[in-house]
Amino acid sequence: MRTACSGRSISCGRLMLARPNAGAVRPSASATEPLFSFGVIADVQYADIPDGRSFLGVPRYYRHSLAVLRRAVRSWNAHGGVRFCVNFGDIVDGFCPRDRSLAAVRAVVREFDGFRGGPAYHMLGNHCLYNLPRSELVSELRMPSPPGRAYYDFSPWPGYRFVVLDAYDFSAVGRARGDPVAAAARRFLEARNPNRDKNSPSGLEGAARRFVMFNGGVGSAQLRWLDGVLRGAAARREKAVVCSHLPVHPGAASPTGLMWNYEEVAAVVRRHGGCVVACLAGHDHKGGYAVDDRGVHHRTLEAALECPPGTDAFGRVEVYPDRLRLVGSDRMASTEMLLNSSSSDSVSSTG
Repeated sequence: MRTACSGRSISCGRLMLARPNAGAVRPSASATEPLFSFGVIADVQYADIPDGRSFLGVPRYYRHSLAVLRRAVRSWNAHGGVRFCVNFGDIVDGFCPRDRSLAAVRAVVREFDGFRGGPAYHMLGNHCLYNLPRSELVSELRMPSPPGRAYYDFSPWPGYRFVVLDAYDFSAVGRARGDPVAAAARRFLEARNPNRDKNSPSGLEGAARRFVMFNGGVGSAQLRWLDGVLRGAAARREKAVVCSHLPVHPGAASPTGLMWNYEEVAAVVRRHGGCVVACLAGHDHKGGYAVDDRGVHHRTLEAALECPPGTDAFGRVEVYPDRLRLVGSDRMASTEMLLNSSSSDSVSSTG
């Protein structure tokens, strides 16, 4: 019987276990060489400003984060099998002076351009949208999406499908106040968050704490698109990995870090649970990990922004026929995610 792992993960150095069935952790035995690998990094939030702190008092290293990305690219280049990399949003910080926003975005993109293994895939985060309009970001980040959209899919290897979501498709962030989507998002928040400051979760409890301005949701058209992409992937017997700036499982993030309509996205994922093997995300800087009752792995990646000088948070994911293995660097915990049905009730982690 498959057992769900829920609750926040325990990260000990480069070891990640998931509660509550950490006792089931055991090593896996399968192919020794991955089919392919891809690089991952989240929440660089670069800005050419002095270091600061989050509203919770956590130190943030705005300039050093670019050095973290530079070392990530160097590491990916050193491993010949890394075919592409994924940036999980928030490449620049909201405190970046607006007259330097475009230069900051381009400075980060230049670092990604140093990656020699293949393309770099980006997605929108709230801090990106604090700096530039979404249409300009889609262009600057070279998203392979149709005009007017910031979500897309691609297949980097036969039998594998990657889906990149726009977690701020339904949001008041990054849109003019008179925009109908922004107006609808504000009404949505007004009905769920009584605080004058809509970025404050004060008084909200449990998963309701996600109803804050710095989060967003996936709109109905994107939900239908996601369902169609996953249906097609299932018909082709592809394994799918869903990527989003915002997490979609409450066990893999704090309540304030969740997508507004994570339950709707999770329902689509569950509908295609035999196809979707993992959901990867950023946004919640501490990181997290959970496995749902369909065996889908939910991994929230630790932020590059919060690495003190001399430390790192990036990784590469090795893809095997029966597992994904996140090889983390320093503050990003390594995590092994088993995919084969005979061992999907266990979670393996590496030190």
